[in-house]
Amino acid sequence: MTIPALQTDRTRLTPRDWIAAGFRALVNGGAPALRVEPLARGLGTSKGSFYWHFADLAALKVQMVALWQRLAEEEITTTVLASGVEGRAALQALIGRISVAPPAAYGGAGVEPALRGWARTEPQVAQAVAAMDARRLAVLEGFFKQARHDDPAHAARLFYAATLGLMELRLTTGADMRAGLEVQLDALLP
Repeated sequence: MTIPALQTDRTRLTPRDWIAAGFRALVNGGAPALRVEPLARGLGTSKGSFYWHFADLAALKVQMVALWQRLAEEEITTTVLASGVEGRAALQALIGRISVAPPAAYGGAGVEPALRGWARTEPQVAQAVAAMDARRLAVLEGFFKQARHDDPAHAARLFYAATLGLMELRLTTGADMRAGLEVQLDALLP
């Protein structure tokens, strides 16, 4: 993912520094960890720095979700669609992109599972995740149609379910997402 570098001069934190801290907190402690004071402590600064950039905690959460949506769409889906490859080749390109964990500064491989956990408790996050799921499934269905699968909608759901499951297994068992998704693809498109 192409995520702008974090500010290294801690006297001048940026909104991006706070957003990254929010993602790390979410991954490490779930939605309850998204609180201003612990985030400020983790960044070695005061709560005043937070309020310089955000009106309140809700504003930070909105920005976190917006960044996740933008990166998931632009860095993965749009890039593969713009590459000009279709069908199986597009699915293989997609596997290459989604198998790479986000940077540790933004929570690493735990970001997507943590966001999905957060969606179970926060309606706005649930809406964003549902919209992203619909978009991803539509793109996958298109790729399976291009590959002439008999039931592209079903194949898309199975492939996406494998993707989400492998994201979780990568965290708990160290599973290799790329290898697992390639096996799934071979099963769906022999």
